[in-house]
Amino acid sequence: MKIRMTDKIFVAALGMILFSAQPLSAADVSKSELAKMEKQVAEQKAKSDELAQKAAKIKAEVKEISSSIVKYARVIQNNEDKLSEMEAKLAQIKEELKVAEEDFSKEDENLIRTLSALQNLALKPTESLFVQPLTPVEIIRSAMLLRETVPQLEEKAAAIKEKLDKIQIQKKQAETQVQKITKEKQNLEKEHAELKSLMKRKTALRQNIESQSEAAKKKVNELAAQAQDLRDLLDKLEKERLAKQKREQEAERKRLAEEQRRKKEEEKQRADLIKLKPQSIKELGEGFIKAKGKLPLPARGSIITRYGEETSKGVSSKGITIATRPLAQVISPFDGNVIFAGPFRGYGNLIIIEHGRGYLSLMAGLESIDCELGQLLLAGEPIGQMSDSDTPKLYVEIRKDNHPINPLIWLKH
Repeated sequence: MKIRMTDKIFVAALGMILFSAQPLSAADVSKSELAKMEKQVAEQKAKSDELAQKAAKIKAEVKEISSSIVKYARVIQNNEDKLSEMEAKLAQIKEELKVAEEDFSKEDENLIRTLSALQNLALKPTESLFVQPLTPVEIIRSAMLLRETVPQLEEKAAAIKEKLDKIQIQKKQAETQVQKITKEKQNLEKEHAELKSLMKRKTALRQNIESQSEAAKKKVNELAAQAQDLRDLLDKLEKERLAKQKREQEAERKRLAEEQRRKKEEEKQRADLIKLKPQSIKELGEGFIKAKGKLPLPARGSIITRYGEETSKGVSSKGITIATRPLAQVISPFDGNVIFAGPFRGYGNLIIIEHGRGYLSLMAGLESIDCELGQLLLAGEPIGQMSDSDTPKLYVEIRKDNHPINPLIWLKH
C-alpha cells in the first residue's frame, strides 16, 4: 500500500510530539495541526469502510463458490453411479457374447456335416438313384429320406446364419458400450479437474481474508475515532505503543517457550483430537439431530462391513466400510468444523468433522485430503478423494461424546 504525503506529514508530526526531549502541552499544539489530525482520522475511517466492503464482497464470493463446490461434488457422485451402471451393462453384454460364441462352436460340427451332406447331394442328384443297383423299395426309401433331409438342412443353415448375425450385433454393442464408458471416464476426469480448480480458488480467497490485518487497522481507527482532541489521541497512541511493545515482548517470550513444547502439543492434538470450537459449531447440533436417517453416504458405493460385525477374532467394527469405485469423491455428510485432517496411526488419511452437541463423523482410507484443520464445511462439500486402486474402501464412524454409535441409523442408504 502506498503512503501518501499527508500520511508522511502525520507520522513526522507524531514522531516529533512523542519523542521530543521537551514534552509538549495542549497549548503548544496549533489549530492547524489539530485540523490535520481530524482530517487524518476521517481518512482512516474511509479506509476502514473500504476494507469492510471488500471483505464482505470476498466472503460473499467464497459462499457462492462453496455452493458451486457442493453441486459439483453431487454431479461427480451421480456420474460415478452412471459409470458403474455402464460397466455392469458391458460385463453383461460380454457374458452374453461368450454364451453365444460357445453355442456357435457347438454348431460348428453340425455345420460341417450339413455342408458335406449338401455337397454329396449336389454330386449325387436324385435321378442317380435309379441307375444304381438298388431294389425298388430301397430307391423309394432313399428318395423319401432326401426329401425330408433337405428342408432340415435348410433350417439348420438359416439358424446358423441367425446366430452369426446375433454374435455380430452383440460385438457391436460391446464396442459401442466401451466407447461410451471411455467418454464418460474422460468427462469424469474433467469434472474432477474443475472441482479442484474451484476448491483452490476458494482456498486462495479465504487465505486472502485471513491475511488482511483488519483487526490491527480497526484498532487504530477506533482509537482515532474516539479521540476528542489531539492531546487525547496522542495519549491513547502512546498507551497503545507501550501496550504493543509489552505484547511483543510477551509474544517473544511465549514464542521461545512454544518452540520447545510444540512437538509435544502436536502429538497431544493427534492423540486426543482436541481443538477449540468456534462459536458457530454450537448452532449445528440441533440440525444434525433432526437430520437423523437422512444424511448422505460420504461416498457412493456398497456397504461391505456393517456396524458391530466381527472384523477379526474378538474385534467388532465400530463403524461401516464402503467399497467405492476408483477415485471416488468423498463429501461431508453434514455442516461442521474440521478438527483433524491428516494421517493418523493405523487409519491412514483421517478426517474428523465436528457437528455440534457432541457429534463427530470420521472418514478414513482416503488417498488425498481437500480440506484443512479448522475449516468450516457445508453439507455435501468435498473433503477428499479415494485411491485409483481396484478395491478402494472408505471407513466411516459417527460418534456421540467420543463413543461410537451405529452410523446406519443416521445415514440414508
